[in-house]
Amino acid sequence: METMYDSMARRLEADGLSFLVTQLSGPKAGQSSIYTADNEVVYGEVIEGLRINQQMANALVLAGDIECFVEPIQKDSAVLVLGAGHVSRCITDLLVFIGCQVTVADDRTEYLKPVYFDERVTRKQIDFEAICQELPVHTYKGIIIVTRAHEFDSTSLKQLRPLLGQTYMGIMGSQKRIYYAFQQLKKEGWTDKELSYIHGPIGLDIDAQTPEEIAISIVGEYLAATRGRDGRFLSQKREEGV
Repeated sequence: METMYDSMARRLEADGLSFLVTQLSGPKAGQSSIYTADNEVVYGEVIEGLRINQQMANALVLAGDIECFVEPIQKDSAVLVLGAGHVSRCITDLLVFIGCQVTVADDRTEYLKPVYFDERVTRKQIDFEAICQELPVHTYKGIIIVTRAHEFDSTSLKQLRPLLGQTYMGIMGSQKRIYYAFQQLKKEGWTDKELSYIHGPIGLDIDAQTPEEIAISIVGEYLAATRGRDGRFLSQKREEGV
């Protein structure tokens, strides 16, 4: 008999979205069903009154009087972190914690020691001049640039330019540093549309101070951006009746 996990594994190999729906209330609280994006139930029971759509991903919904949690069934997102400093270590820890496949890359071997990173993080020593030759850049859902100097940021961005609009891309730095970096890129022929795809300075505005807080800010923005959210307070939605 096929288990829920067997079904989830099968859906990961199939084309199209699938959703795990868990009933949180009612006589069948705790039971789960797997729905396709076409509302076909491929595991578990049909939940009366429930119609799935993509906007329900990672959300609480009501099916009649039954409260359900809907989450997409998807492979772990692959994220590349360029730069292996203190903030990078906190970012990779948090990305691993939320289930991402994480690669950290730097040109300094002494910053890539196993003691600095979770064992699930892939560590790569690279030449920042040859990122696309040394890493499978097209496989990453997100690329977070937190190198030690502006010249490495610029070098990275120029090589990753073809991915703009396809892959989440963010760069750490002060407002002033990012402003002048973007002005220089404009002089080199970059368009406003291209620059609009770069999240810089990266992160949500939470007045982050420590490396750990900065990591929360950055990973929070990565999640919001890749899920089509704006990162505002949930209480604002309550006030709008959304």
